[in-house]
Amino acid sequence: MISYKVNKKDIKDLEKKINKLDLELVDNIDKQFGITASMISVRAKKDAPVDTGFLKSSINFGKDSKGVFVQASADYAPFQEFGTSRMKAQPFFYANAKLEIKLLLQRIKNKIKSII
Repeated sequence: MISYKVNKKDIKDLEKKINKLDLELVDNIDKQFGITASMISVRAKKDAPVDTGFLKSSINFGKDSKGVFVQASADYAPFQEFGTSRMKAQPFFYANAKLEIKLLLQRIKNKIKSII
């Protein structure tokens, strides 16, 4: 038989940490998503190929009823990102989004570790 005993004080301490974690993460998560969207936009603008500057100026971020978003609204943005049969890809968007999401997850992980 295997058994493990947990005392009431440990359970109370764990409950306090979970409650603190809930409050801090909920308060902080919107801010962190906003920061991430902003940084994706900054990095994408920096890496966007420039001819007229329209693609770069079409990159923006914001918040709507579904959450935060980052977009490159120029009609030709997907062709720049992925290329075509006649044009080599000039990626500027997804690699930056992937990097910033990885950094977001690291910030959240660090916050959880600091609370627990």
